[in-house]
Amino acid sequence: MHVIWTVSPLGYQRITKRCPACNIKRDFIPSGAFRMNSQKKILDVWSIYKCVHCDYTWNISLFSRLPVSRLDRELYARIAANDENAILAFSYDRHVLRRNNAELSGVPDFAVEERWATTLIRGRMVKVSIRLTQDFPVSLLSIIRRQLGLSSKAITQCVARGNIRGMTLRELKSRKNCTMTHDVWINTEVFYAARKLRIG
Repeated sequence: MHVIWTVSPLGYQRITKRCPACNIKRDFIPSGAFRMNSQKKILDVWSIYKCVHCDYTWNISLFSRLPVSRLDRELYARIAANDENAILAFSYDRHVLRRNNAELSGVPDFAVEERWATTLIRGRMVKVSIRLTQDFPVSLLSIIRRQLGLSSKAITQCVARGNIRGMTLRELKSRKNCTMTHDVWINTEVFYAARKLRIG
């Protein structure tokens, strides 16, 4: 039995920095616009961030001194149109954020879409593939906890008893995901318990 959980963050990844206007550390989010500067076919692109408490803006560099010919045409068009999905994707780009010394602030809430990849065949374990649509600091433990309706303590006990396999508890708790897809195996009784379904 194979189930796929596709996990998508809701909203932008916030970052935190000192706001000169507020004179204290504040959260910043994308303003919904890009800024482009082109000189002799050399392009600079920024994503404009804004303080959540005032109108102060901060530009995060996406591309610096990049030949226009090296930028994908479709991406260029999306940037020029201030495409919302492009802004969202860049807000989760760890390489861009790290290069700009951006400090992450909090973990965005997330939504999970569940899909059954096979027919319901009786078995002792359910293979669950957890797929992240964006690279954001969410723990697999929090995803499993929400989907199964279990506490962290209950999940810890499930791992210890072998009812959840494929990853250690430390790996489940980590918010540093090395890959975008993770597979775990969950005992069928544990998997169905919170769903109030009978196996028989």
